[in-house]
Formats: sequence, C-alpha cells, structure tokens
Amino acid sequence: MAKLRIGPLPDDRPVKRTIVFTAAQDALIRDYAAAIAAQEGLSEAPKAEKLVPAMVERFIMTDRGFRHRKEATVAPSESLGRPVTADGRGGADLGPALPRPS
Repeated sequence: MAKLRIGPLPDDRPVKRTIVFTAAQDALIRDYAAAIAAQEGLSEAPKAEKLVPAMVERFIMTDRGFRHRKEATVAPSESLGRPVTADGRGGADLGPALPRPS
C-alpha cells in the first residue's frame, strides 16, 4: 500500500469551528482515518475532529499558488506570527485605525 500523505497527527489544542459534510464526504473522512490507523498501527482510527484540521493544513501548506501569493504579501510582523491591522501597525484588529496625531 502506498504511504499516505498524512501520518501521525499532532497533539494540539483545537479552535472550535462548525462545518457540515455530506454523507459521502463523511464516509471518505472515516475511510481515510481507518487507512491512517492501519498504516500507523493504531488500535483506533483518529477522530474527524483531529484528522480534518491536519488535512486542511496539509492542503494549504502544499498549495504552491497560495504559498507564492502569501510570501509575496507577508508583512514583517506577520512573519513573527502577530496579526497586522489594516494600517500595517500590528496588534489586534480593533476596527478602523484612529488618525495619527499631527
């Protein structure tokens, strides 16, 4: 059997999101989880709550067009993992920037 793209899943604290899958998509996710369990010798398949975020991350990180676009537009503070406001100053986005004093 060919090696799957997603191996062991990282232990990470999730941010909750609600998404809806079709029955066919859910079946594919469960089948993929079972394949991971078989490949990694796990007694149980990973739950969708852990598998889907890893799949989404892998998809995004391997998308060359997205990576190229992101690298071309990254501001210095974004590369340090801090959000950037609309005016480019960094910090939390609290809405429109106040005018700078003259």
